[in-house]
Amino acid sequence: MSEKAITVYDIAREAGVSPATVSRVLTNNARVSEEKRVRIEEIIKKYDFEPNGLARSLSKQETKTIGMMVPDIRNPYFSNIFIECEMVASQYGYNMILCNTMNDLSSELSHLKNLCEKHVDAIIQVGGNADEIKPDEEYVKLINKTAKKMPVVVGGEFPGAECYKVYTEKEHGMKELIDYLLSCGHRKVNLVGGRNTVIPTVRKRESLKNCLKLHNLELADELIIDCKYDIDGGYEAMKQLLSSDNLPEVIIAVNDQVAMGILKACQEMKIKIPAEISLVAYDDTSFSEIATPQLTSVNYNLKMHSEKMMKTIIDIISGNETEKIKSVDTYLTIRDSCKHVLV
Repeated sequence: MSEKAITVYDIAREAGVSPATVSRVLTNNARVSEEKRVRIEEIIKKYDFEPNGLARSLSKQETKTIGMMVPDIRNPYFSNIFIECEMVASQYGYNMILCNTMNDLSSELSHLKNLCEKHVDAIIQVGGNADEIKPDEEYVKLINKTAKKMPVVVGGEFPGAECYKVYTEKEHGMKELIDYLLSCGHRKVNLVGGRNTVIPTVRKRESLKNCLKLHNLELADELIIDCKYDIDGGYEAMKQLLSSDNLPEVIIAVNDQVAMGILKACQEMKIKIPAEISLVAYDDTSFSEIATPQLTSVNYNLKMHSEKMMKTIIDIISGNETEKIKSVDTYLTIRDSCKHVLV
């Protein structure tokens, strides 16, 4: 049997009995022969199921609650995706529990264990350890153990995790962005923000290099600047860039928060956006709209992303077949932060 969230039907099929018989075993009902009971209990042990959790599921005593873990709810990307998930959940009669881990591994482990103890019906994780190229081994093991008992959906690639995944395809949005910058007459870009141990950042960098190659352009390593994913990170990185003699031509911020920090540094240094430097970003959150100027930004299609994660959970709970891995395309929203230059 493949690694997935095991259902009553899977257990019944392997044991050669009806789902009702499995339910009776899990609820200690006497109306089951000893031979069948032993066979069913061996399968439950084989897949490391907790009888109490299974009995609750099999008897349809759902909590109608879904837990969601995010690394920092102050980031509008994560707050938006939680809100979108919550709206879909409410349509199906489910409530959401928000767990804010603040990018701390011990907090992730603690929240995951607590959600299991609360017997939530499913768990969603976006960001945090799930985005690391080399995630913590203990955490991966706990996710995999949890995924055998209930639906677990991750909004990313999460190496080693044997759960359902809905990730964002970076290539499409980046291609639109590069095509747009080239149409504006730009040929040289800087990529600011993130670190090379985080999968979404690595994918953006790879996509940028691939898209530039299509136009016989290259991105030099010195044009990629690591920094934290917040406003302070963008501010410090931009101060570093502005300390050189040559102003950058175009800056691609790894997210809207970094872009806001870049704008802050430029305002302090009396550098005008987009007259002197063009600035574009990733996320397309409310920050993009309230910034001055409004930011051209790659949209993560969070509504579609959230809907796919939630509907994956609903399908699993309902016993419907659904793909183990799904993707969502990004797209470009053009605003006022990029200038056209003569070519």
